[in-house]
Amino acid sequence: MEFKYKEPATEFSDGLAVIRAYHDNLLATGERLLKLSFKISHHGVGEAAAIEAIDLHQHYTRANTLHHADEEQCLFPLLVGQDLILDGMIERLTLDHEEIEQWWAELAGFLATPEKISDMDRLVEVAFQFERLQREHLTRENEDFLPRVEEQLNIFHLQQAGQGMARLRGLSAAA
Repeated sequence: MEFKYKEPATEFSDGLAVIRAYHDNLLATGERLLKLSFKISHHGVGEAAAIEAIDLHQHYTRANTLHHADEEQCLFPLLVGQDLILDGMIERLTLDHEEIEQWWAELAGFLATPEKISDMDRLVEVAFQFERLQREHLTRENEDFLPRVEEQLNIFHLQQAGQGMARLRGLSAAA
């Protein structure tokens, strides 16, 4: 069976649209993760659960890496130094990325090799903590950060961010 990453963003002419597409995707994927962790904790790792775990591993490995790079390499540099409140938000969001990645490091081990999961309680705890941090982070971005960013950036900046995001994926800017 081949696992293929499906890009959440459909085009890259607006960097904030890419960010929002990833937010929606990661929130939905978080629900899948929690359901799977509870399923495994109650029923063990059957074939369907193992396939789902590996699929989630592949998705998060690519999606989180790209999403954090989109923000840290393509969006944040356009904003730093323009507004002290935004600078503080960016610092907080960057720290969130580090904490999310720390929890991901442990969760990835469970999802990459589901047949080796023996501590079901730890799986549920790690999945819950990872998803909680991710959800809080995405909510903070959606409700506080992105509305402020929209006030700061013009269409040229949004296109510039989108072009950088496309380059991170090896795509042409028009994709």
